Amino acid sequence: MVRKKLEETDGRRLLGGAPVVIVTSAWRTVPNAMPVAWSMPVSVNPPLVAIVVHSSRQSHDMIKFGEEFGINIPSRVITNHTQWLGMVSGTSGEKLEASQLPYFKSKIIDAPLLEGCIGWMECTLHDHFTIGDHTTFIGRVVAAQADTDAFDFEKGMWLLQDAEYKPLMYLGGRTYSLLDGTFDAEVEQRSTEQMADEGFGKELEEIEFERARKREEEEERRDEEERKGESDPDSSSLPRQLPEV
Repeated sequence: MVRKKLEETDGRRLLGGAPVVIVTSAWRTVPNAMPVAWSMPVSVNPPLVAIVVHSSRQSHDMIKFGEEFGINIPSRVITNHTQWLGMVSGTSGEKLEASQLPYFKSKIIDAPLLEGCIGWMECTLHDHFTIGDHTTFIGRVVAAQADTDAFDFEKGMWLLQDAEYKPLMYLGGRTYSLLDGTFDAEVEQRSTEQMADEGFGKELEEIEFERARKREEEEERRDEEERKGESDPDSSSLPRQLPEV
C-alpha cells in the first residue's frame, strides 16, 4: 500500500460511495428528474435535508422557483435510468417522459415520485444559498416513505438483505456499487485511561506500523521497477469525471 497524492480538486472523490438520489421537480405541470451525488441530512428537528445542484441544470431553477422537490432513493433496478437522467438536460425535451420511468403522485408536493426506488421524501424549499460553483438547497421534509422490503422501520436503517432492495451507491463516472452488509463495532465506552491500560490504543499502533511497513516495501518495489525500466513513473491523478450534479 502506498499513499499517493491527489489533486486538490480530486479530493471530493474520496467521499464517493455515498447514496445517489434522483431529485424530482415540477414547474407549470412539467415534471423533471436528475440524479444528485451530493445530499445529506442537516437537521433532525426541524427535519431538514440538503442537496447540491449546479446552476446550469434545468432542475436548479425549477426547484428555486417551484419551492419544492422530491428525493427518490433508487435501487439497482434503475441504474441505467439514473445514469441517463444525469447525462441529458431537460432543456432538450421532457426527459422524464422520454425515460419511460414510471412515476406516481406525491402526497403533498406537486413534483412526482419515481417507481424503481426504495425510499422517497417530499420536501418544501426551506432555504438556498450559493457555495462555490454550486447551489445548496435546504428542503424541509413534509412526507417520507420507504419500501418494507428494503427498510427496517424498527431500527431505522436499511435491511441490506436483498440486492434488489439496496440503495444505489455512486462512485463516479458510470460506476455504482451496493452496500455488502452490516456489522457492529465491538467496543464499549471507555475513558482514555482505560484505553491506555487495556492496550486498545497499542493495537491501533501495531496495525498502523504494519501498514507503514507495507507502504515502504511497495515504494521500494516501484522504485526498483522504474530503475530497471519495467514500469513508467505513476504521476497521474484520477482521470474520471463525475457526471454533473
